[in-house]
Amino acid sequence: MRFDRRQLLKALGLGSIATVSGRARELLADDRGPLRVVFFVQPHGHVRSRWHMPVPYAPPQGFAERSLADVPAAEFSDVLRPLHAMRQNILALEGLAQTSALADLAVIRSERRPDDNDHHIGTAHTLCPQPTLQRMGTFATGGGASIDQVIAQRTSGVGRFTSRVYGYDYAPNTPVTPFSFVGAGQASPVVHSPRAAFDDLLGLRPPTLSTTPTRDERIRALRGSVLDATAREYEELAPRLDRAGRERLDQHRALVRDLERTLAAPAGATCALEYDAMGHEVSQFMRVIKMAFACDLTRVVTFVAPVPQAPEFGYRADEVVHGSFAHESIDGETSCGTTFTPRAEQAMTDLGVWYARHVATLMSELSSVSEGSVTLLDRTLIVWVTELATGTHRHNDLCTVVAGGSDVLATGRYIRFAREQRNPLASDRNTLLGPSTNRLYVTLLRALGHSDDSFGATDATGADGSALSLRGPLSELLRTRA
Repeated sequence: MRFDRRQLLKALGLGSIATVSGRARELLADDRGPLRVVFFVQPHGHVRSRWHMPVPYAPPQGFAERSLADVPAAEFSDVLRPLHAMRQNILALEGLAQTSALADLAVIRSERRPDDNDHHIGTAHTLCPQPTLQRMGTFATGGGASIDQVIAQRTSGVGRFTSRVYGYDYAPNTPVTPFSFVGAGQASPVVHSPRAAFDDLLGLRPPTLSTTPTRDERIRALRGSVLDATAREYEELAPRLDRAGRERLDQHRALVRDLERTLAAPAGATCALEYDAMGHEVSQFMRVIKMAFACDLTRVVTFVAPVPQAPEFGYRADEVVHGSFAHESIDGETSCGTTFTPRAEQAMTDLGVWYARHVATLMSELSSVSEGSVTLLDRTLIVWVTELATGTHRHNDLCTVVAGGSDVLATGRYIRFAREQRNPLASDRNTLLGPSTNRLYVTLLRALGHSDDSFGATDATGADGSALSLRGPLSELLRTRA
């Protein structure tokens, strides 16, 4: 009779906590490439002029890049400056486009479909760049499985959550518009509280006492039941096994003892099981993500960042991002009948800095955990994406950051992509586009060891009738050009 170690441990009632130690050791044995992905999803978009960085001596048009290694903090753009300390670990990407969203909008508007709201289309395409699902009487939504869920299905394993979606509901136009989808029109469930996310990962019920049990108290509560269950299983199974079977069972019992000793040991930085309630709620989420990855409880997390109250980033309590700042923040590209104001531009810049600081916190948390000769950040891809290119409803010239994955990504660079493709929208036919976000997601799949050549929509049509390919990776980002 053959037994799988994880199956036996689960049968003994150890659950998520009990499988943590073994999986963490398995990860340490392999230093090759990233194993995890975080999508940090930001509502709205950026003030491009306050995000962009110059590329000295580069031609005004075409592809250009700049090493960030020797760039002082003072020369970083306002929004990217919080990432300066981690500059060797980032790829700052200027010029990507939501080409799939623009192509979708061209069809939707030509057919007079019920929902052509840029926010609804933008959120649906952020992680799922393909035609939206449109139903009568409701808003447009994702047309298939989003990139986070596709990666999650490929990285799932016994005793590991397929993925986790954390963060906040986003309701720019009354309905909540989700970003992550398990299938067409099927939004992924979202855990809204960092404490609930922590308890969910460890299989803990909400505490009924006034104080939370300590790690030592949890261990003491587990120890007796685990060893008793092991003894009972051995007593029942041993008489029914041949010599080889009893030897395997003894090996399993020895592994359980080893696990028990690991649980009883002092908490280490690699897989700490304590909840830390210090700081901003977003920072608490960042620490939960670190714990989830360090303990190999999941390998894909999507974090939907909040739209903060104005006082959180320095503005009056009676002001709101959507109504007070977003639509009037870009000179020459305002929306919804508004007029540009320098105050709105500064407010959306300060909001971008607010998000950047939280991304920097996530990077710092992951870099604090060693895995063999590298850090958890080296083994993780962080992808900071936005719902729209700007708060004024544009879908071209997105500002995107990819971090981590140093074994496979050529990080430490600022990249400006050439705008060479025609726009699918007739109203914007003179605005040229950079590479589509579809190609960014193909690049992530390649970085994770997959051979995909496309994700989501594969092609589109420019307003002038030209064929637009959305296939292939962005080879410039990879250490080994694909």
